[in-house]
Amino acid sequence: MPPDVRATVSPSHSVARTAAGILLAGMLLVGIAGSVWPVVPALAPPLLAWCAFGLLGPKLGRPQRVQALVFVAVGAVALVWGISRGAELRVERILGQNQPILSMLAAITLLRLLNPPVGEAEPELPRGLGTYVRSMFGVHAFGAIINISAVIIMADRLARAAPLKMNQAQLLSRAFTAVAFFSPFIGGVALALAYTPGSNPLLLLTFGGPLALVALVLLTWYAHTGRVDDIENFRGYPVHFESLMVPLVLGTAVLLAYTLTSSYSVLSLITMLTPVIAGTALLVRDGPSRASRALKHYVTTRVPEMGGELALFLGAGVLGAGLVAVFSANGHWVPFETFDAGDASLLLLVFILTSLACIHPVVVVSVVVPLLQSIDPDPSFVAIAFAMGWGLGCAVNPMSGINLVLSTRYGASNWALGRNNVAFSATLYPVAVGLLFLYERTVG
Repeated sequence: MPPDVRATVSPSHSVARTAAGILLAGMLLVGIAGSVWPVVPALAPPLLAWCAFGLLGPKLGRPQRVQALVFVAVGAVALVWGISRGAELRVERILGQNQPILSMLAAITLLRLLNPPVGEAEPELPRGLGTYVRSMFGVHAFGAIINISAVIIMADRLARAAPLKMNQAQLLSRAFTAVAFFSPFIGGVALALAYTPGSNPLLLLTFGGPLALVALVLLTWYAHTGRVDDIENFRGYPVHFESLMVPLVLGTAVLLAYTLTSSYSVLSLITMLTPVIAGTALLVRDGPSRASRALKHYVTTRVPEMGGELALFLGAGVLGAGLVAVFSANGHWVPFETFDAGDASLLLLVFILTSLACIHPVVVVSVVVPLLQSIDPDPSFVAIAFAMGWGLGCAVNPMSGINLVLSTRYGASNWALGRNNVAFSATLYPVAVGLLFLYERTVG
């Protein structure tokens, strides 16, 4: 859908989006306050998130609405069954299990305010193999901090000149999903870390980072060997690496704070530090008046774009709570006694195969987490397996967030993207398996 069409909304839709934006900004602020002061009611941020979803949900695409409804329906049935057999009812788990991830995503959306608008006098987009490589590293580096916002910023710029081509969409999809192998700023990795208490994000970086590097080398090889259509005329994003300064400051601050304190998780640190760093950068660059207008734009326009993330993570939270109740009522039955590299390798295959069947990786995580609770595996190892599976699965899943965004906003076929990415994920799979066995041998 072209940008000018997206901008045309009815007054009632605009009011609903603004109200949802206020609710989500409130969710972020109340969530941060709750991390610092325990007196803040734990249910307050989730309730704000669900109210925002109530406003944004009806305007989502049909696949996202159906997916969320299926998650909630299956989770509700599982909850009723589990509670009827003695499982504990925990309202905060049902409504807010994944809400901290939504607060983090709302926080990093603030970084989009630092991206300058595209002017009418922008030069023509660069072309060629070098541009392909720079665009690849650009979307990967930006995406590692500002999440899918990096893809939207780049694709918006590319789509101004001409409709997005499949070779551009493929690059954005592949380079971005590779970020999920290691970056805690990605929703799937944040979910993996949140569901594995005690996991070490530095170990995730140590073993997921090499897989991401192999993915970038593979993409470069594709370009050099003619596996990218019309590479000579490939139009890329004019990456200005000085724009990475604030994301780099944020990433450094999060890692430094994590090493200096044991009171907060990486997820909480990202959520708390991003508004401080982004707000300071806005004030320094634009001054109080323009910074205030930018924040208003964040509330009315930017943060309401999280409707898809609300549908995914709130629905998955209900599904996960229901599955926990079922397995709890069954006496913590598990199909295996340990979780080693062999099991993790099979789990990666499950991520890929279920994604080919349009089942989102969040479902696999929601099913596996309660199964692992009674065997107490290495949390960092589980988090690494989840992150690898998330990235490999999202690349081939037509219903993943990245492929749906490229389809609904820019006209690229999400089905073709998923199908064309099968060889990409299949090539990375044995590398991921090797890294899992390396972890087991050296760390486990």
